[in-house]
Amino acid sequence: MNKKIWVLALAICLLVPVTMSAEVLDFSIGGTAQYKVDAGNAGASTAEDLMNIDNYSFGAEARVKFLILEASDIALIGPAVDGWEVSNLMTAGLSLDLLNLVRLGVGLGPEFYANFKSDGSVVDANDDLFVFTDIFMKSNCTYKANVDLLLGGITLSANYTIPSKGFNLDNIVNNGFNADDLLPENFENGRFGVSVLISLI
Repeated sequence: MNKKIWVLALAICLLVPVTMSAEVLDFSIGGTAQYKVDAGNAGASTAEDLMNIDNYSFGAEARVKFLILEASDIALIGPAVDGWEVSNLMTAGLSLDLLNLVRLGVGLGPEFYANFKSDGSVVDANDDLFVFTDIFMKSNCTYKANVDLLLGGITLSANYTIPSKGFNLDNIVNNGFNADDLLPENFENGRFGVSVLISLI
């Protein structure tokens, strides 16, 4: 039998059981937390670092899944070196259920950041004065990968986020499309997070 037919048959044998076990539509919301130490330094964290509340941001996450398509929104707030930092990451991508026990997902979308300093000023990730109208133009795209444990109507999720090298609408408009900007930054600059989600559909 032709090799291509064998590959196609194998793909069907693998995907059909997975698809049959996946939910068609799911909407879930819950709480989330992110360890603010970059992955490259997280391995050197002490027990004191892990217990220090200042090393975490807390917030909420919402997800909508249709077949293998998934969109998510993560909003976080936490202490900064000076004041408080707020971020919001909206991603769209693919999500695959494995026997309705484990869910693997990956997505990409804009992440905006604002630091509310103690002197009353608000700056962005580049420490420039925050301009609300620039949110969508200058917010760099960030990748998010997650591994979920499906426990009935409750989902325990571990995620890893890593910014792109500078892919945003402002760069596209002013400098044109650059595929290199879309690549993930150094993987050691990523951050780990966890979520507990409750399915409402």
